[in-house]
Amino acid sequence: HVEISTTLTEKLGFTKGDASACIFRHPGRSIECSIHGGHLSAQGPKIELDWYKQELEKTYELKEGARLGPGLKDDKESRMLNRLVRWTDEGIEYEADPRQSEQFVRDLGMSGSKSVGTPGVKQTSEQLSMDRGLSHEKQRPYRGVAARSNYLSADRPDMQHAAKEVCRWMSTPTEVALVALNRVGRYLEGHARLVYKYVFQTASKIDCYSDTDWAGCPKTRKSTSGGCVMLGSHAIKHWSSTQTS
Repeated sequence: HVEISTTLTEKLGFTKGDASACIFRHPGRSIECSIHGGHLSAQGPKIELDWYKQELEKTYELKEGARLGPGLKDDKESRMLNRLVRWTDEGIEYEADPRQSEQFVRDLGMSGSKSVGTPGVKQTSEQLSMDRGLSHEKQRPYRGVAARSNYLSADRPDMQHAAKEVCRWMSTPTEVALVALNRVGRYLEGHARLVYKYVFQTASKIDCYSDTDWAGCPKTRKSTSGGCVMLGSHAIKHWSSTQTS
């Protein structure tokens, strides 16, 4: 990662992002690119992307997964970092790999179960007072499925809060936590996919929405902060996080 960053900035004339050290832009060639480990993605005019690839191949061994675009010979779908990206006539579509939610449901043994309309509900004080820890043999499977929900939630704002909550129990899983995890599974059984549709647009501003539930956790009385960032009509960032004391 560091080696590629040095090549982009010092040899090829890219400038590094101020907010993220993984984002780069070439001011003279209209190329924007990002680095995630050994994965690179870039966007720009075809002639400039050809130059970008040729320059990198002078130093690195590259494998181009796909070249999305409007041309007849351009690819229309690609898989990047376990996400699916599609080029359409209206814009770009993006979604988490559907196999992740399918595996989540299978791991819980809930395939074919009746779906629910929401991924989570708040536990009552009575439920928490009667809660008890999971047996030892159930704890490891719980942690594995909860970790998968956390991975999925990066692309699923609809289940992000519920996933965050079940992950809070990973150190000491309980019966109430398992019920919450199973509800996420039932939700995904009926809502396996969420597709972002980034239609082509001209955006002149960024809108940020945020809120808190004000001591919403009945057990710890901690608050959850949530929100999203909109570029025009496109959701480009979303979060749900437990506040510290």
